Amino acid sequence: MFCSRFRWLLAAIMSGGCLAAATMDALAQAYPSRPIKLVITMPPGGPTDMLARVLATKLSDMLPQPVVVENRPGGGGIIAYGVVAKSPADGYTLLVGDLANSTINPSLYKSLPYDTRKDFTPITPVATAHSFLFVSASVPARTLQEFIALAKSQPGKLSYGSGGTGQLTHIGPELFKEKNGLNIVHIPYKGAPPALVDVVAGRIAFLMSTGLGTAKPHIDSGKVRVLAITGEKRSPAMPDVPTFGEIGSPLPELKLGNWWGLLGPAGMPRDIVAKLNESVVQAVAAPDVAAKLTTLNMIPYTTTPEAFAEVINTSIVTWAPIVKRMNIVLD
Repeated sequence: MFCSRFRWLLAAIMSGGCLAAATMDALAQAYPSRPIKLVITMPPGGPTDMLARVLATKLSDMLPQPVVVENRPGGGGIIAYGVVAKSPADGYTLLVGDLANSTINPSLYKSLPYDTRKDFTPITPVATAHSFLFVSASVPARTLQEFIALAKSQPGKLSYGSGGTGQLTHIGPELFKEKNGLNIVHIPYKGAPPALVDVVAGRIAFLMSTGLGTAKPHIDSGKVRVLAITGEKRSPAMPDVPTFGEIGSPLPELKLGNWWGLLGPAGMPRDIVAKLNESVVQAVAAPDVAAKLTTLNMIPYTTTPEAFAEVINTSIVTWAPIVKRMNIVLD
């Protein structure tokens, strides 16, 4: 009698497991059956927003469902990351994350409401880019060396804006200050676009950002000048702008530049992850998308979910001692 009941129970468990697996397979095969949401950490107008909208438009053409962008700025990316981390792992709420929020925040904040490694499913990187030093036309310096000399002659009088404390728009200039022994005041904004507005108006001296697409009209009008770019190579979008290294003020910590990537909540079905990875890889490889990314100072960059997870892990380890050295800690 006991053996008979045991066999019945075992059969029921196996049947239930098969049914659950079949259900998951069916959901993955039917995916997507409704709109997909891309949550981003920044307000409209900046490089993250522009990239997300280029990607959403292309994916909407490729998939049988619309892909929409939802801006959830604030909290150094914590708000957007928290929204996605707590969402169902069904592939309908995704995150366009970046290097700073994914890999610098774990060292920057005393505590986070999420764990980058455990609470997200890496899908693929999307693009990478380096940062330009945008200077207000009201600043008399026309080269990086002239700007460094100006800042040294006026300690504490010049200021720069960032997209928020702990963002690369903050850490990049701090590395630049450290490298050259400068005293320049940091003014954090809620995103890089409003900081750029104040650069254009001459209220702050400079901004270090990847946002070429946003700054280009002001560069063309002469209200903003570009003095240098981080990284080891010049940007195809502005080949006349020298790198910090060429000028003699290299920033080796920023040689790999910023990256943006697609993540979902932890525990996403493998078939859905694979489908999203394949779709994004195809989207980013499309000539029209690649051309748009070039105008934004971005380079298409995709890989496997496993390789992307390794990129995130390596970046966390790389940035931890840099953040500690710079003594930037947030509650």
